[in-house]
Parts: sequence; C-alpha cells; structure tokens
Amino acid sequence: MKVLLCEKDFHGHRKGYLRWLSGIDGIDFFSFAPENTGLPDDRFFPFDDSIQINTFRDYAPWVKRIRQIALENRIDTVHILDGDSIMRHFGYGLQMPGGTRLLITYHNFYPGVARRISYRLMTLGKKHACVVHTESIKSQLRSIGVSDIFHCEYPSFDFERLSATDSAQSKREFGLSPDIPVIGIIGGLSSYKHILPFLRIMQGCRKEFQLLICGRPSDISPQEIENAAAPYKQKLHLIPRLLSEEEYRAAIAASDLIYSLYGTGFRGASGPLTDGVCCRKMILSCAHGSLSDMTSRHHLGVTADVTDDADILAKTETALSQALTFRYDETAEAYRALLKPGSFLATYKKIYLSLQ
Repeated sequence: MKVLLCEKDFHGHRKGYLRWLSGIDGIDFFSFAPENTGLPDDRFFPFDDSIQINTFRDYAPWVKRIRQIALENRIDTVHILDGDSIMRHFGYGLQMPGGTRLLITYHNFYPGVARRISYRLMTLGKKHACVVHTESIKSQLRSIGVSDIFHCEYPSFDFERLSATDSAQSKREFGLSPDIPVIGIIGGLSSYKHILPFLRIMQGCRKEFQLLICGRPSDISPQEIENAAAPYKQKLHLIPRLLSEEEYRAAIAASDLIYSLYGTGFRGASGPLTDGVCCRKMILSCAHGSLSDMTSRHHLGVTADVTDDADILAKTETALSQALTFRYDETAEAYRALLKPGSFLATYKKIYLSLQ
C-alpha cells in the first residue's frame, strides 16, 4: 500500500507528526513536505513552505501537484495532515485521480455556515474520509452530516522522556518551591488561551500558588503578563521565549496544574495538556470543546466556564487545594496509555489498511 503524506509547513509538532507516521511498518510512504524526514529520495517531493497557500493562486498549484504525484506514483491514499488550514478553498481540486483515496486530518472544529459547507465539500464522496483526535470533534462533525470519520488520539511523541523527567528536580531548576502548587501555562503566549483575563482573576485567589509561564510571545507581550500579575509578582516565574525540548519537558514536570482554560473559540486539542497527562499532571481546563470532554471523560482534573470569572476562580482554588496530592485513577491511566506513540501508530495503520 502506498500513502502520500502532505504537509505544507513544519510549525509546532507537524514535523514530528509526519516523521512518526512515515515509520509505520508495512506501508510504503511518500511525502510532499518542506523537508525530507528520512524517506528514500525518490519518495520525497519538496514543497516551498514560504508559500502559505492562503490564496487560491497559491493553493491551486499545490493541490494540482498532489494530484500529479498521486497519479505518477500510483498512490493508494493521499493523506492531508492539516485540513484546517485549507478550508477556505472548500475542497476544490481534492478529487483524486483513479482509485486513489483521500484522507484529511482535522485538528480543530470551527462552527459557522461557511465552515459547515466546507467540511461537507471536503469530505464529499465515497473515496473521502477524515481523522480527528478527539471524540468531541468527531461528534461535532457527525452533527453537520460528515459520516466517514476515524478517531485517533493525539499522542505525546516524547512520552518516554517526559515520563522520566523528575518533578522535584525540575522545580529546583526553575526556582520553584516544592510545597506550593505550581500552575503551568506552557507554550505560545497567545490571546486565544485566555491568559490575561486569568491572571487578573487570580488577583482574588485565596489559595497559595506559583505561576510558571513559559513560551514564545505571540499576540501577548511579557509586559502585559507582568502588568496583569503585578499584585502577586513574587509568585510569577516568566520565561518569555521558545523553550528547548529539555526546558519544555522540565516545565511540564515542574507544573502541578496544567493550564488549559482556553477561550470559547478554541475547540481542538492541546499539546501541553497531552504532555501533562503523560506526566500524570492535574488539568485545569475550560468547560467547552474537546479540552472539557477529555478532562471530564477521563477524570483528569477540573473544568471551568471561561465566560464566568467567579467560576474560574472557584474551580482554580479547588484545583489548587488538590494539586499536590492528585493521583490518576483507572480511567485516567487508561487514557494516558492511549497517548503513547505506539498506540497512535497502531491506530493509524488500521485506518490506512481499512481504506484499501
């Protein structure tokens, strides 16, 4: 079986995602991507990632090239690894040649009439299917009429090293007290994560806490974070830059609560949440979308309504009172096991083979 993996850029975890997939045994992989992640040269087709394909002028040649590669190499399944970023083109050109199947991975769910039409058009036809990483997104897609959907949990690709990272040592490295719970806000500092409102709400917190905020500034500046946390600045540990892989693992390990109180527009999964589960961390999640579903369904922590400041404060105080003694039960442990890369690869192999 031949599978063509298509990725237009390698931001975030995308490079690792493609690299892990292409290692599934028993399947001949090809890739159309910014760089080769280890495939034979004759199975790699380069894509210039300076082209964003946001405009139809750039998108049309991109999808035409995919069809050409599929035809010339007799590809069985074309797998587009980021369907979210091409929804504005409403599935134009995604009808593959001959008997080639199309598989699209969606990492999020976007509401709205235009999006609904795009989801339907992109998955239209017996040769089209999609993959999602949460049950919540699967249910939302089914509710708008998309039927051929596979579910594969997004793994922690660094599962083993994260699991082995010592929490006490990591806290020492960041200058954190071992006896006061640490809220970890890890990853890009973006407004969709609802960070600044949360920091202002925490001015009224009656529980002891420490804040570890690590990540590259996006549309939130370090100064804005410091201003919002000024009344408790001694509790703030801010590292406003992109962390190395080792630093990122230490930041997850040093946290007792993984912050996932993202805004109402966010419906996807979260890398820090997934990596936090790998380290058996308590999750402080929003009460909507996939993050709420994962946290509640798998007994990972507490959820709060991000439109209600009082609920955020109350649930955060509840989480802080439990964070240092929180332990995973059987349900949480079963979910954690699904996040191992081996489970991810086995599920995807079944998906690919089912498309033959």
